[in-house]
Amino acid sequence: MVRRDREHRTLTYKVDLPGGQSRLKDLVLYVSAKCRTAPRLGLIKLNKIIWRADFRAFERRGLPVSGRYYQRLKFGPAPIEMPPILAEMAQQGLLEFEITDFGFDDDGKSIKERRPIPLAKPSLQWFSPDDLVFVDESIDHYWNMTGMETSDDSHGIAWRTRSNGDPMPYESSHLSDETLDGEILAHLAEIGRERGWSSE
Repeated sequence: MVRRDREHRTLTYKVDLPGGQSRLKDLVLYVSAKCRTAPRLGLIKLNKIIWRADFRAFERRGLPVSGRYYQRLKFGPAPIEMPPILAEMAQQGLLEFEITDFGFDDDGKSIKERRPIPLAKPSLQWFSPDDLVFVDESIDHYWNMTGMETSDDSHGIAWRTRSNGDPMPYESSHLSDETLDGEILAHLAEIGRERGWSSE
């Protein structure tokens, strides 16, 4: 017999917020402007800043900043709509890209940064002060990191439990990468034995 102590819930992949897709465009402009003097800001880092703000906001208050769909990619989580949105913004004259060559990596591959340069001011009408606190915290967290360092930082348990191209539910923000101490592990093992989850 299966016990149903809690109501069945579906996972949250998108949250419809005022402004819709425009929120993501304005976030791109906001982050690009705030990071204008950052040592590095390529597209990987841009994605990670917005992802961290969205998922930390959802974890702490149950509501993301952009509300857009995310997917797991090789270099970490990213909004699914980001490539077409960036292309559209460039076509509309809202954004341009500055290419910087940083030489070669250990494998001899060229390292180029495609830095988004805002050509328009973001409209912040859709964002609460609380929204921007999450974005600013994310910018501060990644300020001195390279794209690869931000990528590595985003490869936590939520990313590792999915395959490339898989959607990432906002509830994955509740998964923790912290190691449990021995006392907690022993307590969980005891609960497992009491409930018959273990063959020991």
